[in-house]
Amino acid sequence: MVYVLWGLIIIMAMTAVAMFTGIIPALILRLFGMRKLADRLVFWHAAVISNTGLWIAGIRVHMSGDIASIRKRVNKGEGFCFVSNHTSILDVVLMLGRLKARAGFVAKRELLFAPLINVMIAMTHSVFINRKSLRKSVDAVNKATGNIRKGHSMIIFPEGTRSKTGEIGTFKHGSFRMATESGAYVVPVTVKGLRDSFEDRKHVFQRRDCFLHVGDPVKAPDPKDREAVSAFVSSVEKEIKDRYAAL
Repeated sequence: MVYVLWGLIIIMAMTAVAMFTGIIPALILRLFGMRKLADRLVFWHAAVISNTGLWIAGIRVHMSGDIASIRKRVNKGEGFCFVSNHTSILDVVLMLGRLKARAGFVAKRELLFAPLINVMIAMTHSVFINRKSLRKSVDAVNKATGNIRKGHSMIIFPEGTRSKTGEIGTFKHGSFRMATESGAYVVPVTVKGLRDSFEDRKHVFQRRDCFLHVGDPVKAPDPKDREAVSAFVSSVEKEIKDRYAAL
């Protein structure tokens, strides 16, 4: 619990800095119709702030995979769907800091009421989802699908919640709808060690390591072909779990 509170303090402090140095200037740019420049400013600040937060938390990140080529395509306006396992409250921070790709999140509705953080999430073309309402969940997925079609990549955690045991849960097929409906490429992302480095950490001043692997993009199948979609979800889940075991 101490480290969770520590993480929230770090995130809030970093977001407050971003508010005045990035978000407010970006809002002004949008008022003058300079949306692309505003987006670049927001995501650049998000990466800087996130990496600063990871450094303060004493977390060393080891990356693998060809993120550079994917990042170029994302930043040119090609919409991707990044799919990752979910183990820590800092997963979002890790993604923003290390992927450095202009991608929003499908975030739980509760974050809508988190001061400053809600503004940062909204400015990154993220979508808030109310998991207690089927209709509102569908509306959120439809909005995320629209974002991808417009060239705004999205990041999802298909387990639906954080794993507190280190074991990767079963992927929910509905989480892949935005990829299949938009015809996007899915990028499997595997995170290991972040929970051990933060929530389950024993010593405050001990630096810890985590691993982030970015897989190759895979074209999502036609949503009408249910068997192909089911096989696709299973293959992505297997790839992430196999990579997790290997890291």
